[in-house]
Amino acid sequence: MSASLSSRTRALLVGAAVALASLGAARVASAADPFTYDPPGQLVNGSGKGRVDMNVYAPGIRFPIESGPAFANSQVWGHGGNSGTGSQCDIENFSYPWHDNYCETRDWDMPLCPSGSGHQGQDIRAASCKPGVHQAVAVVDGTITSIGSYSVYLTAADGTRFDYLHEQDVVVKEGQKVKRGDPIGKVSNNFGDSVTTVHLHFNIHQNVAGVGAVYVPPYLSVIKAYETLEGIGVDAGAPEAAAPAPAPAPSATVQEAPVTAPEPPPNDAAPADASDGGCTLAFAGRDNTGTTTWFGAALALTALGIVAKRRRR
Repeated sequence: MSASLSSRTRALLVGAAVALASLGAARVASAADPFTYDPPGQLVNGSGKGRVDMNVYAPGIRFPIESGPAFANSQVWGHGGNSGTGSQCDIENFSYPWHDNYCETRDWDMPLCPSGSGHQGQDIRAASCKPGVHQAVAVVDGTITSIGSYSVYLTAADGTRFDYLHEQDVVVKEGQKVKRGDPIGKVSNNFGDSVTTVHLHFNIHQNVAGVGAVYVPPYLSVIKAYETLEGIGVDAGAPEAAAPAPAPAPSATVQEAPVTAPEPPPNDAAPADASDGGCTLAFAGRDNTGTTTWFGAALALTALGIVAKRRRR
């Protein structure tokens, strides 16, 4: 009887392992799908009014994560977010198409956003939801101009500033000169005294004629950089990049943003975290890395074996 139970329990656990391996394979397979992306300004329904802007504000930059696949989408309105469902490790967060989330509803002053406030940059998930694994890198040659509790600023020679938020294991120092592709830190969920989902929040801050120094839409710049990283459309043998869908007409969630009064130039002496925002705590009470979910499933299957034993007695 005891041997029979042990065999049954082992069989259940093996079955669980096979099922979990299949789920893991599905995640990897999703990354092999053709790269596609939603048009600029098309936000998740209910997440705010996007900016339809076809300008590539930082052409030629390197992709800010060392290697792909990577997935640009919403943290708060994605799976595992405060306004989403499920876990941040769900396959939907690691699948194409990409989604713009510049101008998502936030309280930060944003002159280029239709509402005048919103999310300053683009959230990007690396290949997995594990913190401290995937390397963030310099997108251009430049200088590290500020390091905060959860942010790093890299400023190029032309004054354009690139912000990296929510990293851990930062390997650069303020004032350090870096080259394109140099390591900055690891993609994580660091939010100062708190945590967010595991992702890189990436900003581009530059002067815009008639507006001033503002956070500009990074979405198309990041798309172009990712296509270069992945070799999409570079060689004759490379897969063709999927053309984005036509930009939708202005609606409740997509609008062309008016140009408003200039934002005051940033105070370089201020702490880096004072105005760079970041992403709202996005998974309170939910599984952080997926480990708890899988472990819980194994425990549940073991419990089934124990119940079976009691019934057989």
